[in-house]
Amino acid sequence: MRLAKAQESLQAAEHCLALGLVNSCASRCYYAMFQAAVVALATAGFHRESWSHAALQATVTTQLIHRRKLYPQSLAQYLSRTLFWRNIADYADTDISQRRARQLFAWAQAFISAVKEVPGHESL
Repeated sequence: MRLAKAQESLQAAEHCLALGLVNSCASRCYYAMFQAAVVALATAGFHRESWSHAALQATVTTQLIHRRKLYPQSLAQYLSRTLFWRNIADYADTDISQRRARQLFAWAQAFISAVKEVPGHESL
């Protein structure tokens, strides 16, 4: 997977946010982070045909944050919290707030920026 896919999801999240489509924004934010995490893992040598949400989060946290210290601890929290809010946005009867959607968008931006800073992602 290329980081461009994550950036496209982030751009879609931004458009959704601007249009007030907060639930779609939350979903796109999570997938932007998920896609960026796949790139980060591949860059570090962790290749899989597909990742479950739980396996991806566990591997990012354990391998890239705790063991290799490539990323700050906050990224693990952003990823898990955004999945929580994405599940609410996609499956609950209630909507998330505009404020929460803006927060998720900021977290997604920070996540993708952090992945961009680690050398090697360009070759994927």
